Amino acid sequence: MNGNKTWLLAIVLGITMSSCGFLQQLFGDPTPVVVEKEPEEVDSTDVVVVPKDTMPVIKEKEQTPSKTGKWAKKDSYTLSLILPFHLDETELRTLLGQENITGMQNLASLEFYEGSMMAADVLERMGIRLKINVYDDYRDESKLMDILTTMPKSDVVVGPVFTKELAVAAEWGLENETFVVSPFSPSSNITRENPFFIMANSTLHTQMTALIKAVDKEKDNLNWIVVGRPEADSMLIATFEAAYPLAGNGSYRPSLKVVNSTDNIQDFLIKGKNNFIFLASIDELFVNATMRKVSLLSDQYDLEIGGLPPLLDMESLSLDYFEKLKFHYPASYWVNPLSPKRNSFKDAFKEIYNSAPTDYTMLGYDLTLYMGYLLQYGGPYLPEGFRLPAPAGDMLYRYEFAPRSIESETDFFENKNVSILRFDNYRFERIND
Repeated sequence: MNGNKTWLLAIVLGITMSSCGFLQQLFGDPTPVVVEKEPEEVDSTDVVVVPKDTMPVIKEKEQTPSKTGKWAKKDSYTLSLILPFHLDETELRTLLGQENITGMQNLASLEFYEGSMMAADVLERMGIRLKINVYDDYRDESKLMDILTTMPKSDVVVGPVFTKELAVAAEWGLENETFVVSPFSPSSNITRENPFFIMANSTLHTQMTALIKAVDKEKDNLNWIVVGRPEADSMLIATFEAAYPLAGNGSYRPSLKVVNSTDNIQDFLIKGKNNFIFLASIDELFVNATMRKVSLLSDQYDLEIGGLPPLLDMESLSLDYFEKLKFHYPASYWVNPLSPKRNSFKDAFKEIYNSAPTDYTMLGYDLTLYMGYLLQYGGPYLPEGFRLPAPAGDMLYRYEFAPRSIESETDFFENKNVSILRFDNYRFERIND
């Protein structure tokens, strides 16, 4: 076993052993395991006292007639977390067998879970009574249905992860009037006319609209170009085309140029203008060829390039391309690496797990913390709490949930806080407000 493999396996075992009994039992127990995280009894008062330097004290509002019955506020709440934990083990064993370990592989489910447990401790200190049940759906629709139909009643379900399972859970949530939160997926095709579905990740349309607005604000005299293969990338191209006119808020916009081949990009570039190319593809060969071609053309034209987050994981792409072309991308979750709060969280996480937190860890922490906060102060009807100020003192990132509406009807709720990141001086910086 080479050094990378040994290091990876040691880290995985360290995570497993430093978590609770659930993680110790996880790999090898064929049945879903439930973990309950519930704070000790606290006095019921109108004011929740929290530790110094956290969120300000908030007084409970009087109950409104519309929020009685099943939507009335309660003394405690239940959150169910459904993730495909066994895929982490399967993926790890496959990579070990293929000698394909190139560093610490993302064990997204475990890392998200660890972040959630960190949030549970913070909620407990706040006096918020949130019971957390944890399930493994094995990325299996039938097992997921067993979980949904037999688990104790939940106020909110976070997960599952993948599109097919999310569609099942979203339909169940609509039928049972239970909020289902998608933690990762940017797909807007999971459900329709479902006010009980919430996307923590922004839709691709929202991400692209935010990118266009940010670049428009950053530069003038722009020449916009979108590049992608006509069939394989048609969905991404169409989404960008739909977002392009909406980003102008009704003002005049020059026509968007659509290019279907790397070979003829130069025909659409204009000297004397700021050319911005959006790369609407996640195919590594096509992306690499396009970046190489555009990098050469940047010696003759003023141009920059944008794309989607998967491009950052393409090992064949040189960082020099990102730097030279000032690569832009939209991120639905981003915590500034230089943030003091991130460093404090990192130190606290290391004390417990003896490893550095990943983005999945921080996302699990923030999403669980925010859900607990919404339930406590807005009640089980989560949209009631979207208008309340978030507990900024404890959260690493600010969620901004709002309806995705079609003809004034709520299709579902999505996070509208998208960071537009620009690569400059070999690091990413946020360029939008």
